[in-house]
Amino acid sequence: MNSALASLKATQAQVNDDEYDDMDMEVEVRRRGPPALEIKGMGQLISLKNIADKWKKKAVKKRALNLGFCNNTSGIALNCHAIYWNKKKSVDLKNYHNEARASKDVAKFVENPAVLFKNRGTSWKDILTDMLDHLKVCKPTLKFNTSTALKSLLSNANDGTISEWLQGLKYDVDDEETSVTEKTFVVVLGTCPSIAETHTIFCVFDSPVNLGQSMREMRLLCLIISPVRSKQTKTGIEVGRTYATLLSNNELRRKLIQCKTTKDFAGLLKEECNRVQEEDAVKERELKHTTVEENKDQNPLRTFFEDIMPPGKCLINDIRRRSKHYLSDYTDGLNDLTSVKKYISSIIFLYFSLLLPVIAFGVLNAEGTKKKIETKRGILSQAIGGILFAVFSGQPLSVVQTTIPVVLFIKLIYTFGVEMFNVDFLTFYTLTGLWNSFFLIIYSVTGISKIMAFCSRSTEEIVGIFISIAFIVDSFKYVAKQFKKHWCFDHENTYCDASMALAVFLIVFGTLFLALQIFNFKTSPYLSATKRAIVAEYALPFSVLVMSFVGTYLLSPLSLGTFTDGEPAAGYTLFYMHPLKVDGCIDGTCEKVGVGAFVTTIGLGFIVSTLFFVEANVAASMVNSPHNKLKKGAAYHLDLFVTALINIIMSIYGLPWMHACLPHSPMHVRSLADVEEKIEGGYVSEIVVSVRETRLTNLIANALIMISVLMIPKPLEYIPTPALYGILLFISISSLGEFQLWERILLLITEQNQYPPNYYIKKVPQKAIHLFTALQILQILFLCGLSFSGFSYLKMLFPFIIISLIPIRKFLIPKIISKVHLEALDGSH
Repeated sequence: MNSALASLKATQAQVNDDEYDDMDMEVEVRRRGPPALEIKGMGQLISLKNIADKWKKKAVKKRALNLGFCNNTSGIALNCHAIYWNKKKSVDLKNYHNEARASKDVAKFVENPAVLFKNRGTSWKDILTDMLDHLKVCKPTLKFNTSTALKSLLSNANDGTISEWLQGLKYDVDDEETSVTEKTFVVVLGTCPSIAETHTIFCVFDSPVNLGQSMREMRLLCLIISPVRSKQTKTGIEVGRTYATLLSNNELRRKLIQCKTTKDFAGLLKEECNRVQEEDAVKERELKHTTVEENKDQNPLRTFFEDIMPPGKCLINDIRRRSKHYLSDYTDGLNDLTSVKKYISSIIFLYFSLLLPVIAFGVLNAEGTKKKIETKRGILSQAIGGILFAVFSGQPLSVVQTTIPVVLFIKLIYTFGVEMFNVDFLTFYTLTGLWNSFFLIIYSVTGISKIMAFCSRSTEEIVGIFISIAFIVDSFKYVAKQFKKHWCFDHENTYCDASMALAVFLIVFGTLFLALQIFNFKTSPYLSATKRAIVAEYALPFSVLVMSFVGTYLLSPLSLGTFTDGEPAAGYTLFYMHPLKVDGCIDGTCEKVGVGAFVTTIGLGFIVSTLFFVEANVAASMVNSPHNKLKKGAAYHLDLFVTALINIIMSIYGLPWMHACLPHSPMHVRSLADVEEKIEGGYVSEIVVSVRETRLTNLIANALIMISVLMIPKPLEYIPTPALYGILLFISISSLGEFQLWERILLLITEQNQYPPNYYIKKVPQKAIHLFTALQILQILFLCGLSFSGFSYLKMLFPFIIISLIPIRKFLIPKIISKVHLEALDGSH
């Protein structure tokens, strides 16, 4: 642009008014945006205003008038660049290539067009009445009351003004920041309760009609009458945008005014629709072509290796990027009362949301390892690992924890080590863990995490929803187990006690219900918005306290049980470095670790490291998502390196492994975020304004968990085991709302006129939306079938199946659904 202006200035002295008309220039008449001239040979667009400012001659405006940019000497553009909506000031022109409904609306009108010619009405009431009556004539099956429809169209029956309308907006060439409304056409919007679908009719005036201050030269009128309730993409405003976009072209308006028959009128609309659709498609292709041209010399594989070489480059960059923010991670927000309140609520949320699942996972580990790894070790592992990660990680908003897949793998390692090779379990566990950390260090040093750039949001959501489903399934398994044990399905059960089964059901789902009700209190009309948010943030601890009281005291005769039941016998040491019994046990109860067992630990370590790599990076990717608006940067490689070092300690001391987890990590970010509510189409959505990036919440919450080790057995034993599973249900269910996939799953059972006004709803046909959702559901079902099957060895494939989701999305899905629709469904909107 600067070079173009310099060249223009250099020729300024040689140009006069007469010479300007003969200059070799090409003009690009753009349908949207400010009018512009393209100077041949320069390849740059210069706005008319800038040229006029440079040359200071009236020839610019004269040239614009001759070329059709302006319709008078005031320099007003002929084509509209936007749409004025009296309810919302300004809306964008419709993109016929991306917004699927646009061409369908026009095609529907062309099939049975309704056009009223030579109308001589002078008031809104008379004109609209004539149009409604003519619409009934054109469509005999259409039945509605004209007076009822007029009430929705007119804001005041006495003065006859319309209530809702659309008009074109045009730039003023002399001042591009100023826009004026197009006075020759208007799209009037209204509703009628007795019709089932939207109908359109046009009216053409013989001569300009004065219908108000901004409609003094009216020649074309489009009336959209729609049902009171309709699908978001079929509402009056969306159909109105379709026709307002077409009428924004001055040449089309001129031709439509000259039409004599309805067939010609409909043909012109169809022709313009095809032209605009092709124009939008060409612009899209040109944009993509430009991007391809810029990157055509870049081989993706070559670029990937250039980014990660030499080894350690990515890790060092992470350290440099985050080190300058290290002190601010501790000090940010401490002088702000609102931030301090956020920190306190986030710490309490993290404390309970980490401690309670750790206790539940400890029970599972105790069962799977014959109490070699149990609840107390789980709590200690969480405290040590959480504190270390909070202090040394690159992204302290990520939350580390043992997860259900890790619990399953620990049980699998016990099966291999004890049942297959008959070696000491903790020795086998330590060797596997050390190999796991070895591979994680290799991943972090070589920068393999860069591969996550190919991981789309849909893949992340598949993994996230699967983890939530795993929590839900585990909770239901617990309830089913209690019913099988205590309910009288067969009369041979000597422990038959139906009241025990019902009490477990009550505590589990009572905890879930109470937590969800408090969590959703923020959407109620009670109290102020700030107080509602505070109440909602304490949903988890309050529900645990209430249901613990119910289970421990009100239902005390039933003895529901706690996580402390069946703890190891005397001589048990919590923090103890277990000696490696590579040569077997002295008492002969286990054999030495042979070549086969040692090689197996390498293989299992690699598989576990793959699981850690995928789940930790997916969690980190969701934390660093653009919509969270984090400012201090990501640190995937540093986080993975710190995770490896933490798990070396866990392996040596026989503590459960951990990594950045779902859904806690994105929920932690959410608890520290300031959000604003956005209302569109009657639907309320929340937008993240900013997030407090601090290490304090993660650090203090895990320090409190460390103190909780001293609270065993009292008072933690007062938390009944069913309440723990109720919390697992709450964490998993409350996190589902953060996933677009879950939103689209609900669309499958939602009435069309209740669809929210989301970006992809407007851009993608309904069939494509449901097809993409169905493909994602199939992938989730496959993961569930693999993980919840009774075949332990199949679970070893789980990490590789998750990795395979990336090429499936990258190469297979685009062959089923168009890339344009995938961009809308799976892009960063």
